[in-house]
Amino acid sequence: MVLKNCVLALVAGSVLAGCAAPRTSGVQPEDLRNSVNFVTETLIGDIDFPALQRNLFQHRAACGWAPRFVMKERQTGYANLFETDEIPESFENTILVDLVQYPESWRSPKRVEIRVYSYYYNDDVQKRVDRILSAVRQPGVCVP
Repeated sequence: MVLKNCVLALVAGSVLAGCAAPRTSGVQPEDLRNSVNFVTETLIGDIDFPALQRNLFQHRAACGWAPRFVMKERQTGYANLFETDEIPESFENTILVDLVQYPESWRSPKRVEIRVYSYYYNDDVQKRVDRILSAVRQPGVCVP
């Protein structure tokens, strides 16, 4: 009887813990990071995250819009770009841009790798990707 009560208590605790766990709905970044949703990648030389952020600030001042730059928590070499001011709950209609900052070395200058993912892909998505990359590469050149 005691064993049965212990087992029931463990099951009830597991069910309650499952209910308390945060649930995410919709498409999440980890769902996008695969070859099916991969759009493009590029490497921009002689730039680091501070210079990239300056480009985005300059672009926002000139064009009224720039993607949002968000550092990954506790990761100084990793960041993301989002089209929206807020990080979305679902990435189904959001373009996800992963950034990796590589330090300068005797073999190569500082640089940033850009990998772009999107749940859907069509001409509109490609225009949005081009707009994001233009803001990074050519700050102040406003692409509609």
